[in-house]
Amino acid sequence: MMRSAVLLLVCASAAGMQLKADPTNSCKATGNGTMFDISKIMRFPVIANGPRFQYTFSPCDPIPCSGDPNNKEIAICQAADFPRSCGNTNQALWFVIDTYPWSWKILYPNGMDWRASWVTFRVNETAERTEFKALGEEPYLIYNFEVTGRCLGQPNAPADCN
Repeated sequence: MMRSAVLLLVCASAAGMQLKADPTNSCKATGNGTMFDISKIMRFPVIANGPRFQYTFSPCDPIPCSGDPNNKEIAICQAADFPRSCGNTNQALWFVIDTYPWSWKILYPNGMDWRASWVTFRVNETAERTEFKALGEEPYLIYNFEVTGRCLGQPNAPADCN
């Protein structure tokens, strides 16, 4: 009996929930009465060096990525032999992973040639600065990034985050 109660608790806490992306602001999403706003967590666009390539991330104001000139909603651009869009802002999907400490993911789909990117946000209450890291491409054409910091636009952020 105790084992099934523990299993149920673990499954329920790991389930997460999808947030509703703000249709007028690609840096905001809401869910269950909470607001996430990543617009002020760092000065965008931000650049990270990955294992093989450099990436530019700009979730609030789409960036040009000359390898995909018809696409005006680019959130992540890869600098390789020519620039490639790795995901768009206009159809981003937000998912809460955990509430303490806060962590959530944003999927930026519809990049060039089926590319997509996952950006995971992890609140670290002892972090001194916010960092954006490129983690790699796994599986093929799916790019993984991580943003860590104390003030990431999470609900009920400390007062000095504003």
